[in-house]
Formats: sequence, C-alpha cells, structure tokens
Amino acid sequence: MAGVLRAWTAIAEKQPLLTLAVTNGTLGGVGDLLAQVIESHNTKKRFQWNCQRTLRFVAWGTLCAPIFHKWYLFLNRKFPLPGLQQQQQQAKQSVVNTEFVVAVSKRVATDQCVYAPLGIAGFFIAMNFMEGRNWQSAKARLREYYWPTLLANYAVWPAVQAINFGFVPPLYRVPFSSVVSIFWNTFISCANSQSASAVDLPLETAHAPVEPRHSEAIDTKM
Repeated sequence: MAGVLRAWTAIAEKQPLLTLAVTNGTLGGVGDLLAQVIESHNTKKRFQWNCQRTLRFVAWGTLCAPIFHKWYLFLNRKFPLPGLQQQQQQAKQSVVNTEFVVAVSKRVATDQCVYAPLGIAGFFIAMNFMEGRNWQSAKARLREYYWPTLLANYAVWPAVQAINFGFVPPLYRVPFSSVVSIFWNTFISCANSQSASAVDLPLETAHAPVEPRHSEAIDTKM
C-alpha cells in the first residue's frame, strides 16, 4: 500500500491535474457501481451493471477533479494557515491556535456556502443532460431532489472538509475527498437514479416540447 502511495505521489507531482482527474473519475465510477449493487440488493433483483450510468459518474468525477484542485488552491491563498513552527510552539504550551481554527473554519464555510450548492446543482443538471433529457426534466429534478441532497451534504462534508483543510497536505486533499466521495457518490448516485425514475421524460423534439411528468414533486422554491 505504501508503495502504491509513493508511486501515485511521484506521478501526481509531475502531472497533478491529469493524475487527480484519473483518480477522481475512477473513484466516482466505483461509488456508482457500489450504488448499483446496493440498489439491486434492496430491490431483490438480479444485478445488471448499467455501464453507461457508471461512465457518466466517471466523466463527472474526471471533470470535477481539476476544478477541485483549483478551488482548494484558491482557499489556501485566501485563508492561509499559520506556520508549522507557530503551531508546534502553541501545541507545546497547550494553547488553542485560534488563527488555525479561524482559517480552517473560513475555508470550510466558504466551501460549503459557495462550492457545495453550485456543485450539487451542477451534478444534477450535468447528469440530466448526459442522460439525454431536456431542460424541463432538469428543473423538475432540481425541484424534487436539490434541497434534500444539499441538506445531506451538510450532515457529512463540513466535518470531512475540516479534516481535509486542516490536516491533509495540499497534494492529497483531492484524493482524500475522493475516497470519502466513494460513499457520498453511492448516496448521490442512488438519489440521481431515483430522480431519473421520477422524472420520466422522453427526449424533447424541436416541434413538441415535453412537460415534466414526475411523481409527487416537492413544491420547493429554488
């Protein structure tokens, strides 16, 4: 395992964006595959791998990795952590490093107030169009599943990102979040699968725009 990590680090130092994109895309696919296995088990149906669905998650993960990387670098510059020497000195004195806590808190708050809402909306919209559906379908999907997914995000990711921004070296922050995302992608893949079933729309034609037909849509103002 240590050898694999060393090899990954060596490649990532030379080609960070490419390495992060491949890693994040692969783990995104793993999360969806796990979701499909769970769905098959819960419905008592024989497992049939939906390869196209997994490839959509691979594409989404690959696309997001460079964005994650640039976003994390922006947070590093905007809210720098105090120097390691200062942290060690305060640790010896058993003093809470308020600068460290404030910087990490600002990173987490910015990430969760800016990136998370946009990222979740982007996910549902991207999946919608990769499935060949129209804008009416995307709006119906967002109305029904955006807020529950965002609330679930806030139950998981602030704590994860506090660890990530405070203690994980910059090069490993995207992979760290990607590993956690295996479980998150399992959840969000199930949510997207449910939304795709609920918003059962044929493809829109140029002459006959299609009105959404989904079950029990939640009347939530976006």
